[in-house]
Amino acid sequence: MEWGRLKNLIILILLIVNGFLLVLVATRWEESARYERMALEQTVQALERRGVQVEAEALTGAEGLSPMTAERDMEREAKLVRTLLDAEVQGDNRGGGVYLYQGALGEVSLRAGGELTAQLARDEHWRADRPESHAAGLLRRLGIEGEQLGVSQEGGETRVWFRQSWNGVPVFSCELELVYRDGLLSAIEGTLLLAAESGEEEARPLTLSTALLRFSEEVGATGDVYSAIRSMRPGYRTFAQSVSGGVRLTPVWLVSTDTADYYLDCATGGLTRVE
Repeated sequence: MEWGRLKNLIILILLIVNGFLLVLVATRWEESARYERMALEQTVQALERRGVQVEAEALTGAEGLSPMTAERDMEREAKLVRTLLDAEVQGDNRGGGVYLYQGALGEVSLRAGGELTAQLARDEHWRADRPESHAAGLLRRLGIEGEQLGVSQEGGETRVWFRQSWNGVPVFSCELELVYRDGLLSAIEGTLLLAAESGEEEARPLTLSTALLRFSEEVGATGDVYSAIRSMRPGYRTFAQSVSGGVRLTPVWLVSTDTADYYLDCATGGLTRVE
């Protein structure tokens, strides 16, 4: 047999084998997905028999989320300060991972772990006819992804709340409050993840059916009472690891019930009530 024909035959055999393996993998994936759907339906039915209403369409799995570590990024902090104070400002190291920046437009304090406090001078630079739009635009300028959580108005004061996202995933422990008084941005307070991703760990999250059962068990152990699970949304919580600014991102579900909200660890099933 000529070498050319033999080579084509080998290629054809390899294509057939690869196609067979692809079909086999796809079949197993579909079987696994079907099993999980059945398990979730049975779990929801079991909870409803106990008197707990579950809004199944509002439950989201945590596939693809893994624990991560991130290190403090002083360049990103410097960019934030330049944007807020409209000037290059040298930070004053106050110790314990705290830096204070002061300028003509106010002062900004940044702590290890991302805690931010900004007191801004009453200046037309901060004029905002529409606080919600102004706040969203400011966060974009700072390079911060996020979602607006709410707006409140009382007298001449408007407060706008945002939650940060990291690579499109909500970070439940990173929220900002922007305060506008008489049409001027006057203060910003909250926690931001201003860090550079430095590592990711292997971890397999619980399936939704297992997570629901674990949640039911853990809440029952606390003595809390609820009658409905409104939603389960995956995201991250941050934990400061050192005064130098190292942060650990832990995947969790934010579980909302009719009486309280909880964090459920995606890997261990550990439960924490949101205060």
